[in-house]
Amino acid sequence: MLSPLLLLSTVVSIMGGYVPPGPRFGCPKDAIYIYPCTCLRGSDRGLYIRCENTNLASLSVAFTNLGNEGMPIEELVLYKCNIVRFYGPALYPLDVRALKFIDTPLRLIEEHSFLGVNRTLQELYVINSNLEKFPREALQILGNLSLLSITGHRISALLGNSFGESAAAAKLEKLEISNGTLSSLPVEALMPLKKLKTLDLHGNKIKDLKRNQFKGLRDTEFLDISHNLIDKLDPSHLADLVKMGWCNISHNAIADLKRGTFARNSVLKVLNLSHNKIRKLDSNTFRGMRFLRRLHLSDNQIDDVGRGTFGSVTRIGTVDLSRNFIKKIDFQMFNQLQFAELIDVSENFVTIVEKLAFKDIYLAKVNLSHNEISKIESGAFENCANITLLDLSHNKLENISKYSFDSASYAMELQLSYNLFTSLNQIPMHNMTGLKILNVSHNLIHSVPRQTFPKLYELHTIDISHNNLSEIHNAVFQTLFSLRFLNMSHNSLEKIKPSTFGPLPTLLELDMSYNQLNDVARGSLTRLASCRSLTVKSNRLTKIFQLPISLGHLDFSENLLEEIPSTDVWPTMNALLSLDLSRNQLGDNLQGGSFENLLTLRILNLQANNITKPPWQALGGLSSLQYLYLQDNYLTKLEKAAFGRLPIVFELNLANNKINDVTSRAFEGLLQLLTLNLTNNNISYIPNGAFQGLVSLRTLDLSHNKLEKLDNKTHGLLDDCLSLERLNLSHNEISFITRKTLPNDPWIPYRLKEVDLSYNTMPVVTFDFIAGAKKIQYLNLSHNNIDEIRRYVIGNLTALQTLDLSYNDISDISDQDVFLPPLNLTNLHLSNNHLSHVPLDKILSLPNLKVLNLEENEIGVFDERFMKIIQNGTVFKYSGNPMHCDCHVRPLKRWLKSQTQFPTEWSDVMCKSPNYLANKFISEVTEDLTNCGERDIQEEPELDITPDVKYRSIDYDIDDKSWKATWYVTSREDIGDFYVVVRESGSSKSMLEKDIVYSERSFKINDLKRSNTKYELCVLARDSEGNVKHYRNSQCQILNQHSSSTDSLRASLYFVIVAASFCTLMRFR
Repeated sequence: MLSPLLLLSTVVSIMGGYVPPGPRFGCPKDAIYIYPCTCLRGSDRGLYIRCENTNLASLSVAFTNLGNEGMPIEELVLYKCNIVRFYGPALYPLDVRALKFIDTPLRLIEEHSFLGVNRTLQELYVINSNLEKFPREALQILGNLSLLSITGHRISALLGNSFGESAAAAKLEKLEISNGTLSSLPVEALMPLKKLKTLDLHGNKIKDLKRNQFKGLRDTEFLDISHNLIDKLDPSHLADLVKMGWCNISHNAIADLKRGTFARNSVLKVLNLSHNKIRKLDSNTFRGMRFLRRLHLSDNQIDDVGRGTFGSVTRIGTVDLSRNFIKKIDFQMFNQLQFAELIDVSENFVTIVEKLAFKDIYLAKVNLSHNEISKIESGAFENCANITLLDLSHNKLENISKYSFDSASYAMELQLSYNLFTSLNQIPMHNMTGLKILNVSHNLIHSVPRQTFPKLYELHTIDISHNNLSEIHNAVFQTLFSLRFLNMSHNSLEKIKPSTFGPLPTLLELDMSYNQLNDVARGSLTRLASCRSLTVKSNRLTKIFQLPISLGHLDFSENLLEEIPSTDVWPTMNALLSLDLSRNQLGDNLQGGSFENLLTLRILNLQANNITKPPWQALGGLSSLQYLYLQDNYLTKLEKAAFGRLPIVFELNLANNKINDVTSRAFEGLLQLLTLNLTNNNISYIPNGAFQGLVSLRTLDLSHNKLEKLDNKTHGLLDDCLSLERLNLSHNEISFITRKTLPNDPWIPYRLKEVDLSYNTMPVVTFDFIAGAKKIQYLNLSHNNIDEIRRYVIGNLTALQTLDLSYNDISDISDQDVFLPPLNLTNLHLSNNHLSHVPLDKILSLPNLKVLNLEENEIGVFDERFMKIIQNGTVFKYSGNPMHCDCHVRPLKRWLKSQTQFPTEWSDVMCKSPNYLANKFISEVTEDLTNCGERDIQEEPELDITPDVKYRSIDYDIDDKSWKATWYVTSREDIGDFYVVVRESGSSKSMLEKDIVYSERSFKINDLKRSNTKYELCVLARDSEGNVKHYRNSQCQILNQHSSSTDSLRASLYFVIVAASFCTLMRFR
């Protein structure tokens, strides 16, 4: 017998279900529960909540409900909320760790605003606000605050007691008050912040730093006072920041650095003084800063760097002196900077690099570009082993002495572009043993003489492009044992001799494009055993030279090639995959054998060669050809099997020719053709059977021709295209679609999905269209003359997802069986027609509609059913219609106000009538100006002007003779507290006035005197600053006991209870 304990465990295990893994705290299941906020996600630490475009009154309800959940909030974001003054009990129910006000126009944060979160709040962000006063009183209870960020503000002064006697000072580690108008910073303001590690005051108006400005901040490690107006900096300003390791004082107006300015900041590692007005540096400027690693002094006015300036900062890694007024690199200016990684003196006025300017530098990038250097003295670089990059581009160098670099100095990458060199031997490379990349482009080099290159084992890339190179000495590159990339484009080369290159077994890419080559010796390139890419584009070559057998890509375009002989052109063994012969003068000179031996060729480009007939004989031997480009020629006729047998060609491009005659079986032999482009020809007729054999064709482009039809009523042109998916027939002269225009057969599963028939002359869409269109997902019928759509046509396009009927003459689609859109429809374009109304009942039933475009029609009245489409998430485009801006557009205005970002599709929608609103943008029109008759509003209350509050109920309690009113907030505008007024009807004198806190939604009225006149109750809203907002008539109600909802409810409940009791009693009897 099983023991009771074992039996119990068995039952429990059976009853227990699978618990999916997830965060400890999950979002509320009912999202409306925390409206207008949303829960982005849960986590093990708390919820991530975001509230957009709302007000204090609405937030208070959401926060109360969130508090009832009892879950902590890791991050609460109030984005673009309409709150000017933050106050009151909104945060009382919450447990928040990080609170962010983003793009909210806060001007004031009141005392006690953070009660409730004072023990949990650790991070507070106020981003892009209108704060005019530092919220001292509100912050003083935040004892756990570690980060305070106020960026984008209007605070002009920080008071001396901003953190005095404040609990916020106890744990605050990061303080940011940036991008505002702060100009006054008393010394005592920051003194209480003993644990502060990061102080960010950038982007303010601070002009003067006071003596001991940062007194007490001995633990501060990061200081950012950039983008201010500071014009003076001396040792007394920063002396207290003894632990500061990172300092940014850029974008100020500092003109002078006094001796020992940073003497007390002995552990400073990063110093940014760029964009100031500093004129001079000397040996005392950085004295004592032995740990300095990054020094940024760009964009100053420095014209004098004294000797030994960097002598005391021997650990320096970055020295940035770019964009100053330095005229020379002085003797030992950069001496023994053994840990330097970057030395940047670019964009100055340097004319000379003196002797020993760079000494004992290792693995550094040296940037001297964009100067006026014309001379580099002997010994300028001494013991500078393995300079990672030496950039001397954009200077005036004509020659570099071979003694400028000693035997131990060399660069891995040498940039000498945009100088005045005329010969490559003017660049000393005899000691450059570790050189890998040499760039001498954009010079005046006309020759590469003998012994230019010593034996270099690591040089792999040479760029000599954009010169006047016309002479290359024989085998000059043979001493480069690792050369892989050689660029000699945009020069003046006319001839390549047999021994110009010699054996270069490692060369992979050779570019000789844009020269004046007219002769390449037959065997000059055959010893480039590894060359995979060769470009001779835009030269004057008239014949094809002998190619390396390893070549994979040859670009021979834009030359003067007139023919390719049938013998002795291509090597017997080759690896050529891609051949570009475009823009030559081949004409019809291609013959059988022109491409013999190219057994691996996949891509052949014959574009713009004046070809008038397909070169089928020349193409016959290309058994591996996959892509053939013949566009921009003069082909006029395609005979039967015009391209011969090319069994694996995937793409054939015949665009921009003069084709006017396509015969039957013109493409026979292209069994694997997937894409055929015949756009922009003169085709007016294609006989049935022209595409016979194209069983694999998926994309056919016949646009920009003169086609009038594609069938002969019994057979269709496309019947043989069993795999066709995309068909482009735009810009033709097709006037009618018949049953055989599109391929269809009850026994053949055609796959046509996309059809473009735009820019034709169709006046009507007939029922015959659906014969081959049942699987179409995209249909474009725009820019035709369509004024009629026959019944059941659209309804039978069951797979349709995108339908474009724009730019036609359609005036009515309301007939019962004309517009029956399929449920799959996601994009419907009806713009630029003559529609005055659309069948909204049929459009509303589309569950997947993403875009509805009704622009430029004649729809005047904004139907309220449009709002259902908009609220479903559909992008509704309505501009260009003669919108009548009456009360029917009020629901639209409410929706637009509810959007955090104004939808772009509504930014240019304008009112056409009434006259006083003509040509005004809908975004500028208020609800008050959109008027209607009283009857319209009575019949449809949602057309009334939106009040700030609406009543839920007004109940009268007979027992204690009191009234209780409850209401809710309807507006997203700035709403704070409520102002309740009771007065005699018709009188302006108030019997009772009461302010109700914004978290309340009810008010009880007692002791109203008996009066012959009736009382009127008004519930008005105040904005967060306390101003009473303009009210609507619906916000005032007559207190009428006879119509009290409470009495009727009680009577109903009493009747139900009596009836239930009676039934129970009868059952027992």
